[in-house]
Amino acid sequence: MQPQLGRTILLLSLLSTAGCRDSGHGSLPEAEAASPTRVVVRQVDHILIESSEAEHLFSLLADTLQLPVAWPMSEFGGFASGGVAVGNVNVEVLRSSAPNSGAASSRITGFALEPEPLMESLAELRERGIPYGRPAPFRFRGPDGSTTTLWTTVGLPSISNDAAEIFFCVYEHDVGASRGRWLAQLRARNGGPLSVRSVREVVYGAVDASGTRHQWQALLSPVEASSTGVWSVGGGPAIRVAQASENGILGVVISVDSLHRARQFLVERGLLGTESPGEITLGGRALRGVSIRLVQEKGA
Repeated sequence: MQPQLGRTILLLSLLSTAGCRDSGHGSLPEAEAASPTRVVVRQVDHILIESSEAEHLFSLLADTLQLPVAWPMSEFGGFASGGVAVGNVNVEVLRSSAPNSGAASSRITGFALEPEPLMESLAELRERGIPYGRPAPFRFRGPDGSTTTLWTTVGLPSISNDAAEIFFCVYEHDVGASRGRWLAQLRARNGGPLSVRSVREVVYGAVDASGTRHQWQALLSPVEASSTGVWSVGGGPAIRVAQASENGILGVVISVDSLHRARQFLVERGLLGTESPGEITLGGRALRGVSIRLVQEKGA
């Protein structure tokens, strides 16, 4: 599969952690070999949701749910993108490029991983025999004609497929500082009306769950999966590989301070989806096709 990456444009003045994509395959010839026990993934960087009602979905997340805006919904030469911060990770909303059938639809198309220093991570992947795409820098041309590299993406074909696009994304600015500012904003709002704390996990569905877990373990080693196929990756969401009838991202799980408070708000706004013991889901037209489950923060 050749992922269609590189679509999202980050405004240089915002220096935000925006979505980014990559294409092609290859290897980096001049990276020094790394230790076989080196960690290559720091955390999940951002999660991609493609929607036929992107503007409405972005407004739902940023205005109704009061999640901090990482970068605003904007037009960028034929497509639109915007991002919100959900505690420990960003969610990017992309306008769907599919023909509009009249029915609202959204889906989680994949997620980006923040690597350790990129050259060292790619050297480690080469040592492990894990294929990766050709590093693809995104260059921004300023008003004065100067060109600046904002980020570099690298596709990860061994854990990607037609329904789930997974890739490295590394920026030229301090991503940690940006995350810290957005997290402070979320805490100042008490997590918004849903009392959001963070994204607990991203659930990756696979027809061949055993084989897929093996591929993820090869990438995430020396971090070990739990007995249920969950990797805790740095300060970001955990990654869970689950058995599924088809490949794709099954959804995300968000921890909240008060499940009762979140439920009450969703009921009042007509946004409550399904309920089961210990969790509820978000509903509504803009989220049709996307599973976002809310669970009580551990110890709260």
